[in-house]
Amino acid sequence: MLESRHIVSQILRFVLVSGISFAIDAGVYLLLTIQFEVEGSWAKRISFACVSVWGFFAHKHFTFRHRVFRASEPVRFAIVYLTGWILNSVIYDATIHLDHTSKPAFLAATFAWACWNFIGQKWFVFAETDPE
Repeated sequence: MLESRHIVSQILRFVLVSGISFAIDAGVYLLLTIQFEVEGSWAKRISFACVSVWGFFAHKHFTFRHRVFRASEPVRFAIVYLTGWILNSVIYDATIHLDHTSKPAFLAATFAWACWNFIGQKWFVFAETDPE
């Protein structure tokens, strides 16, 4: 029972951090494209990088409350984020091919990416290990 409450608490914190991540992503993207007239693809790459850095620290310290630092964490986080990005893209493309509308494709891809991200971060990036 205690473990299920712990996971629900982590999921709620994950959703909060992800919402802030979305706002940062959109804000940086809009700032770069509108204010600085950066080409959209480059603005998206930069905003993704900003969100990745923010996400690493926010999920590590707030979502999972993981206090120990291991040198492999940033690499593992990058692996989860990049494979999640690929998963998001593949699901979006496959769903839009079936349905021909962007809203269901966007929602399906985002949901799959969020699940992948939570699971990957909880059990691969910031997994608790027994002390040696």
